[in-house]
Amino acid sequence: MATATRMKRLLIDTLAAKTFEMVFGFDGSFATADDGGAGRPAKTITPTVTVLDDTALLLEGNLGAQFSYDEELREIYVQIKEDDGTFTPVGRYAIRPFSKQNSNLINIQVVIEVA
Repeated sequence: MATATRMKRLLIDTLAAKTFEMVFGFDGSFATADDGGAGRPAKTITPTVTVLDDTALLLEGNLGAQFSYDEELREIYVQIKEDDGTFTPVGRYAIRPFSKQNSNLINIQVVIEVA
């Protein structure tokens, strides 16, 4: 039996009420469903969270001109902060490497869908 739309919306609203963190990292090794953290983290930011519809959230994070790294960024790790201060992994995404210098601004978008 498929999950009812109302249940999906409840899950989306529950997630949207949490504080998210987006961690940019240098590792970039193969991402799996069991990843527990970013490999060699570079920067942690708090993304903007937008409810797209009954089944999806959009997380948007920006790295401004004040950030510059000697290595390419290769992964994004997303986690939520629980009420007790601990963090729960949401996903780790190995991405196409990119260079972040003071001359560029980076906007990363991650869509989380409840199926």
